[in-house]
Amino acid sequence: MTFSTRKLLAGLAVVMLSSSPLLASAAGNAYQMGLPEEAPGAELIKAGQFKAGIEQAVSPRQADTDPFFRQLSLCVAYSRTADFASAEAACTDAVQRAGTLQAVPRSAKREMRALALNNRAVMNLMAGDKVAALQDLMLAVKLDNSELTVANLQRLTMSINGIASTQVAQQAAE
Repeated sequence: MTFSTRKLLAGLAVVMLSSSPLLASAAGNAYQMGLPEEAPGAELIKAGQFKAGIEQAVSPRQADTDPFFRQLSLCVAYSRTADFASAEAACTDAVQRAGTLQAVPRSAKREMRALALNNRAVMNLMAGDKVAALQDLMLAVKLDNSELTVANLQRLTMSINGIASTQVAQQAAE
């Protein structure tokens, strides 16, 4: 199955995954990764079955799936299993492939690259590299000012500046 740009742009259904053990829906303020629902292994990854999601993404049955979506799935799943060497390779490959997609409008390539950069940033945070994460998130926001990337960048900026989210909420309430 080949993924089309139309599927991606028609709402970009994103599976939100937090950097904590809980899914983002249960963990509100965690850094979040995004994964289109139709990417290979997305349902398994969403369910926390990361190894099964990896197996599905690399399965020979996925040979005709766009490599960008395969690498995006692998980026998220490897990150969640703390296999940071494999995650780094998959995340970086997804970032590079987003710009080389054929017959995809430039705006869609920007959105896809921003999503891949966001995911690589969260992976870098999980691996303990805030500098690399900040660089990726700043570029992601520049490419596509989505809620996902902006929220992750704001959270990281507050963390670097030593501002707890409860302080921000108290200051906003005053």
